[in-house]
Amino acid sequence: MKFGICETNPNGSIIKIIFLLILIVLLSACGPMSLPGPPTAHIPGQLSKGEDVYGTFYAYVPTTVPQEPEFLVLIHGTPPKNETAESNAHYYATSWINFAEDRGFILIVPTFNQEDFSSRRGDHAMSGYRGLFGREIGADEWVLRLVKAHQQAFGSNSEQFYLYGHSAGGQFTGRFLVSHPESVKKAVISSAATYPQPSIEVAWPFGMGELHTDIEWDSDTNEQVDVVPDKQKWLAATQISLTVIVGLNDTAELPSHLIPGQKGKNRFTIARNWIRDMSAFAEANGLESRFKLDIIPGKGHSMGGLIRFTQESLLSH
Repeated sequence: MKFGICETNPNGSIIKIIFLLILIVLLSACGPMSLPGPPTAHIPGQLSKGEDVYGTFYAYVPTTVPQEPEFLVLIHGTPPKNETAESNAHYYATSWINFAEDRGFILIVPTFNQEDFSSRRGDHAMSGYRGLFGREIGADEWVLRLVKAHQQAFGSNSEQFYLYGHSAGGQFTGRFLVSHPESVKKAVISSAATYPQPSIEVAWPFGMGELHTDIEWDSDTNEQVDVVPDKQKWLAATQISLTVIVGLNDTAELPSHLIPGQKGKNRFTIARNWIRDMSAFAEANGLESRFKLDIIPGKGHSMGGLIRFTQESLLSH
């Protein structure tokens, strides 16, 4: 059987087929761009729960929004036993509301769940969100997506934001700094166990060395990852104002298999040595590092116990 269009105008049929093929290619290339943007919080004085295509997040807009609002991203740590990443993110968000109100910050708190971001130890996903990895989107790219949506919604003229992470969230923060230094205005890390070492002898996410491997998210999902760290971004990161905070009582010895490439066996010594090494790395390249270490007497491994010192560091000059 022949279609009439082929009989009457074969050239026209060919043109239509070519047009359809071009259209399919263009739509395929633009697939991710067609995703709806994440919702944004608009009600002042109210904590909002947002559902993005990549996961849940919380956002808080202060009662009085400054003309040039500042954005603060909070990165939660590993959820305690019998708790979810969502409940942990909610705890972080509510703990920082008074600070946001007093200082006019808009809070953004992503939830890094176990299924998509491997939020617990003992997984197979190369530290998951701690290493900036994610099943559908990189943990760092998701943060940038959420921040950009809120910056656009509030008419911000700056693409930079403040960043804070505790424990596993602190590991994320250190790696985000050396991957996206242009996006961070100021940062604080508290109680992290590992940091991105300025050495090509240590592979990402624990150092500046290349990583070429497969990530197993589950028995049915394997992903090939190829990470080639950029030395210039690491140097740019040393020019960001970063405070690393560790409680003096946070001295539990960490299992060696959880801290590859780190110099030390507990959070205090690992943090101290990383600050020194990053300073030497900057100096060797003609720069002066802006990283500093604050040791807090009488405090252990607690976001709540360190929150006052964290907030003071974010506001200091």
